[in-house]
Amino acid sequence: MEDSSTTNGEDWISRLPDSLLCHIFSFLSPKEVVGTSILSKRWENLWTSVPSLYFCDTFTTDCGNYMNKVNCFIDYVNWVLAHRDGFAIEKCNLSCYTLHASAHLYSWTCAVIACMVQELTIKSELFRVGQLPWSLLTCKTLVVLKIQGRFVLNFPTCICLPRLKFLHLNSVIYGDDASMQKLFSSCPVLEDMVIKRHVWDGVGIMNISVPSLKRLSIFSSSLRSIGNYEYKVVINTPNLEYFEIDDYMYEDYSVTSSPSLVEACVQGTCLFGLLDGISQVKLLALSGDAMQSLHNIAPILPTFHNLTHLKLGIDDNVGWELLPNILQSSPNLKVLNFKEGLVKPLNKGTFQFSWNPPRCVPCCLLLHLKTIEIHNFLGTPDEAKLVKYLLRHAKVLELMTIYWYDLMMDSESLTTMVKTKVDISKSPRGSSTCRLIFHDLMY
Repeated sequence: MEDSSTTNGEDWISRLPDSLLCHIFSFLSPKEVVGTSILSKRWENLWTSVPSLYFCDTFTTDCGNYMNKVNCFIDYVNWVLAHRDGFAIEKCNLSCYTLHASAHLYSWTCAVIACMVQELTIKSELFRVGQLPWSLLTCKTLVVLKIQGRFVLNFPTCICLPRLKFLHLNSVIYGDDASMQKLFSSCPVLEDMVIKRHVWDGVGIMNISVPSLKRLSIFSSSLRSIGNYEYKVVINTPNLEYFEIDDYMYEDYSVTSSPSLVEACVQGTCLFGLLDGISQVKLLALSGDAMQSLHNIAPILPTFHNLTHLKLGIDDNVGWELLPNILQSSPNLKVLNFKEGLVKPLNKGTFQFSWNPPRCVPCCLLLHLKTIEIHNFLGTPDEAKLVKYLLRHAKVLELMTIYWYDLMMDSESLTTMVKTKVDISKSPRGSSTCRLIFHDLMY
């Protein structure tokens, strides 16, 4: 009986069109793809036309024949790109961590752009400043662009990125405020942008005005004040759905409120002008540093009418003095998550905690709050006091879950844990349907 995979001795796979074979190659590793060249004369150069290319030099200086390997890698990339023959590239990753290979990124980027690339990733972790061609910012086929490294973006007279939807920039050099603003405003369909900034990028006022943007992440934790720069953030993104910021530098925010904003994650110590701009958010996470920053503007907090889910970090210095204000500003809150716990151990047996019940019970406790999660619970009397308050006044609470802090405790700590559990379990509850769950230690 004849093998169904062959006809007159010829493999069915050999009869497939080149385009389908290249698609199959895209699921193989580079080494496996190159290995196909020995299968037949037809396949000798076919592998150079695969739609996805991944180039990465992962050599270390202590490996044998280091320079030979680097030179072979450079020759390999040059040969593949030279034999594309105009065949379009869907995805390309150029990751270079050696100085010799990184020196070729400019020419390789030009070659990839000429192949109408749709998704392009460029990485280099060298401290040396690199150059990228101006044609990168006039590539009409680009949908995804990710750049990581100290690259100078050479800005052409006219930036043209009509199809770009995803832009991730890490450590790049813009030169000045106007260049950054020009880049962002020249992406008419941009939906997702991640900006990781460093002190050398040459920007003081960061202006992001992108009406189409849906997701925005800004990481400025590596910035430091230099010279006479005026540091300011201007964000005009009326269709934004997700916003994340990690900032310890900027103190002046101008943020246009987005009615479509669903989720925001805020880290850092500079919140003035930011909270008003994200007051439409539904899910909000505040880090411990962000909580500390709130003390600089409290009690002037906006009202988060749409907020239903809130995650709070720990303020190391003040504790929970602001919790009543935060709850009062969240009238429709349904889920409250103390993601870092209620107290943070300073030294063995000492803790930082501050909590005074408010004169007026926050509206969310009386009408809407249904779920509370407390992580890293230590079982101190102050923690128990806050937990009892929440149990007593949350009238529609359905579930409170408490996760203990440590998996290894001595007998004295275990005894305290048991007493604390009993004490809290017996405390009055404002909701007759509330379930209290302790995730016990493993011992």
